[in-house]
This record gives sequence, structure tokens and C-alpha cells, in this order.
Amino acid sequence: MNKDAFSGFHPAVNLAFFVAALGMTMFIQQPVYLLISMISGCAYLLYLQGKKGFLRQVGYLAPILILMAIMNPMFNHEGVTVLWYLHNDNPVTVEAICFGLASAVMMGASIVWFNCCNTVFTSDKIIYLFGRVIPALSLLISMTLRFVPRFKNFLQSVLRTQKAMHKPENTKEKLQQVLSAFSATVSWAMEQSIISADSMKSRGYGVQGRTAFSIYTFEKRDGIALGILALLCAGAAFPHLFGQMGFAYYPSLTGELLGPVQILAYLCYGGMCNLPLIIDVMEDRKWNALRSKI
Repeated sequence: MNKDAFSGFHPAVNLAFFVAALGMTMFIQQPVYLLISMISGCAYLLYLQGKKGFLRQVGYLAPILILMAIMNPMFNHEGVTVLWYLHNDNPVTVEAICFGLASAVMMGASIVWFNCCNTVFTSDKIIYLFGRVIPALSLLISMTLRFVPRFKNFLQSVLRTQKAMHKPENTKEKLQQVLSAFSATVSWAMEQSIISADSMKSRGYGVQGRTAFSIYTFEKRDGIALGILALLCAGAAFPHLFGQMGFAYYPSLTGELLGPVQILAYLCYGGMCNLPLIIDVMEDRKWNALRSKI
């Protein structure tokens, strides 16, 4: 796992990037855009979590997406380009296969970006940005983002403890240990949520006029990054808004993919999606250059 320089930017820059990346991934189903988003998200996740963490995150995702891509043409029979017929005389079309692949890539890219966001956009950044505007919701969001990894870690700890105390001898005992550990973890999670709520209330969280310490300041580099992000986002979004990036899967595959406007939009979108990785690579090269002079 590498040190992520983009995480050190102001929370507003982090939020703007992930809103743009996730929003355009989920609402623009242009195939090249989806492919760029998927590749860029995977590259950033690989940088953030290393090879082992990346494979662990993507390992469970790949079979689901492959199944989703295969199942769509089995149940969706729209499209004019028929490849073959099923045993019930329903056609399998090229358009249904392409739409299934696009949907799978869109879902996969969204999940990958959410994983990146969960790593970069920590709970203290959520509290900083939304604590004064929507204190209750910001606390709920921060607790939700922390819940899954904490729940998983605590469950694994309980399972290891149970295994150390008594190694199960058969499947029945293994199942009993898993159910017992899950029950204990759920009880722990509920208790922690009550403790967190009482703790924040006793500290005056959400009270009008309450001040809070913050380590975040909006610097010149944050303004530059936000400006570059806005320009790249505009270059990628405006062609779509003006109908020049339109692509239809049904009834037939229609849409221009390699025109001058499309290529320029791809470059802007690729630059936007890879902005954190570009910042990280530049910081790594700068750090390595400084180390070589020591």
C-alpha cells in the first residue's frame, strides 16, 4: 500500500472528485466512458491498497459481474441482431450482450470507486464538511462508512479467538462457531453505536454555536486541483449534455465512438478519472528525486 498524496488535499477536493467520478460513471452509459472509468478506478485502487488488497476487493466482484453479463441476454431479448435461439425460441441478440456487458462494467466501476472513496474520504473529513450543516446525517454517514470494516475485523477476531480456544472437529461445530461469532459481533456493533451516540451528545455535537478543531485549510494547491478537475469534468460532460456522445443499445447499436469531439472528450474524462493517480505519481517522483540527493 502506497502513501496517497491525493488524500492529503482538502476534503472539498476529495469530495468533488468522487462525486464527479461516481456521478458520470452511473449516469453516462457510453461504452468508452465506462471502460475508462473501470480501468482508472482499478488502477487507483491498486495504488491505494496494493496488489494483495486489490485482488481481495476485485476477487469477489469479478464472478458477480460475469454472471450479470451472461444472464442479461438470457432474459432480455431486445435487439435486431440475432445470434442464435434458445431452447424456448427466445433470441440471443448482440445488443442484449453489449448492454449486459456495459451494465456489468458500470456496476463494477461504481463499486471500485466506492472502495477508493472509502479509503480516501475518512470519517473526519465527512464530519468536517457536513458537521455544521447536517450534523446528524454527517455522523450517520461517517459511522456507516466505518461500520463494514470494523464489523469485519471484529468478526474475524472473534472467530480466531474461538478457534484458538477450541478447534472445530466437524461442519456442525464450525457452523455453530460462525453463528456464535456473528451474534457476538452484532451485539458489539449495537453497543458501539449507542456508546458513540452518547459520547457525541455529551461533547455537545450538533449544538448550535459549537466550535470544533480542524486540521484542514484550503491551500493554493487545492484551488489549482479543483480548477483542473472542473475543466476536465466540463470537457467530458458538455459533449454528452449537447448530445454528441449519445449511444443507444436498443433496438440496434447506434452512436459515433471515434469522432474528433469524442476523442477530446475521452482525453478529458481519462484525465479527470486519473487525476488522483497523476498527483500520486508526481509526488512519488518528487520524493524519490529528493531522496536521491541525500
